[in-house]
Amino acid sequence: MGKDLKLTTAIAKPYWQSGWLRQHDRLMQAIAAMPGRIPLVISGDLHAIAEGRMISSGALDFSKNPVAVILAGPLGTGDRGWPSAFRGIGASVPGHLQMEENLKPLEENGFIMADFTPDSITISYFRFSYHKQAAEVIDTLEPFRVTELKRP
Repeated sequence: MGKDLKLTTAIAKPYWQSGWLRQHDRLMQAIAAMPGRIPLVISGDLHAIAEGRMISSGALDFSKNPVAVILAGPLGTGDRGWPSAFRGIGASVPGHLQMEENLKPLEENGFIMADFTPDSITISYFRFSYHKQAAEVIDTLEPFRVTELKRP
């Protein structure tokens, strides 16, 4: 965070190794370049539920085969654990990326289920908080969103 209390890339992020952005771009380029495959990245690290398509990363253009990016959701984040609680700002698209946001980040507890077949991947999104719900309700939950990704 900068002196103006806004997020910035002008200040090195503590504990991040140098070259992490180049590594990210190499991975995204390799994922988008796989012909006949569904380019997909699933992350559970951002304390949010979200879905989008990465169109570009820096100078790299993925518009012919955008990378599907899924934030799987946290199961146990408490009220003070959301990024907006300690940063003062929720998750947002970094300036380095061009994203099509199909589901903007939700700071809610939940999870996904992914069904892989030879021709598609179906992602089902669920809301669930062990702070407020008993584990037994998981068997009866209905997804609040379902996305089908088809093989190109």
